[in-house]
Amino acid sequence: MVEESGLYLAPRNDMAELQNAYERAGRVHIRGVLKQLSADAIYGCLADQPQWNLVYNKGGEHVDMDATAVSKWPRAKRKKLEKAIHLLARDAFQYHYMAIPIYDVYHKELLPGHFLNKVFEFLNDAKMLDFVRSITGDDSIGFADAQATCYRKGHFLTRHDDDVADKDRRVAYVLNLTPRWRPDWGGALQFFDSQGNIEIAYSPAYNVLNLFRVPMVHSVGIIAPFSGADRFAITGWFRKGTDPLAL
Repeated sequence: MVEESGLYLAPRNDMAELQNAYERAGRVHIRGVLKQLSADAIYGCLADQPQWNLVYNKGGEHVDMDATAVSKWPRAKRKKLEKAIHLLARDAFQYHYMAIPIYDVYHKELLPGHFLNKVFEFLNDAKMLDFVRSITGDDSIGFADAQATCYRKGHFLTRHDDDVADKDRRVAYVLNLTPRWRPDWGGALQFFDSQGNIEIAYSPAYNVLNLFRVPMVHSVGIIAPFSGADRFAITGWFRKGTDPLAL
């Protein structure tokens, strides 16, 4: 199905190095993971996508809103929502960004014929799953879920470890598709030690795949008000067993 989708992993000669890095730290940063035309195709899809959901956490409940509709609200109403999101972020898990739930799009046929369906098939193709199993050494991985994300000025994702009961998440991933970025603009994928110090952080990049073991505490730093681009990625988890919606 990789061939059918027109999306291809790039050939590699550094698998042993990637395996060692993951075994050592529980995470790995893989540059040039896709063939260039494949990365460009996914990026083009995200950059041209007109409709996104604005998402945040409301007391443990995931909220999806029409991002276009929210952008047309009066400024005072938008500021009120932003203030409420920030208040919840002060002392608890919170997020605020734009997303497309690719897993639901695919299984519920929400966008028939859309290129994101091919992206989902690519992530769940045997070649991709074997690639991830080989690097992580986790043979229990059976499928991937996915969402597209777009972070703009003020968007963020606070510290968390991805460990959710009954989800069987084994390895988290972020496929970075941001062609132009300055580290000063924020938006880094940050990993923390037990004291809350940042151990390592990866700035948004292009055609780079981050894999990391679940659970592992991480966040996405807030996008600076002076940033000059959107932060695009495909994110999700490689999960144990069989996809429950594929049965």
